[in-house]
Amino acid sequence: MNGPNFMHGWISLLGLLTTIAIILTAFGLMLGIVKPADTIKRLGAIIGIVIALMLIPGILMGAWSSMSFWQQVGLVAIGITVWQWIRPRGRTRNAKHD
Repeated sequence: MNGPNFMHGWISLLGLLTTIAIILTAFGLMLGIVKPADTIKRLGAIIGIVIALMLIPGILMGAWSSMSFWQQVGLVAIGITVWQWIRPRGRTRNAKHD
């Protein structure tokens, strides 16, 4: 995976989603769905989430690239194990017949 291309695409996607969220907030304000006092809170939340989402991939990519191969393999194995443990199991059939 090429880091700069991934980050450029990620930032473009976040910009699009941020624009949509701000437009929906503005429509809510114009239609009276969102109170003017709540608008600042919503915009602050949108900007905070966007900043966090911009920082997380850079931090994860930096941490991943600084790991050795065996640490990466171990982390992937732990992730697969946790995923298998969390996913829902098949239901057991009820042996009672009427």
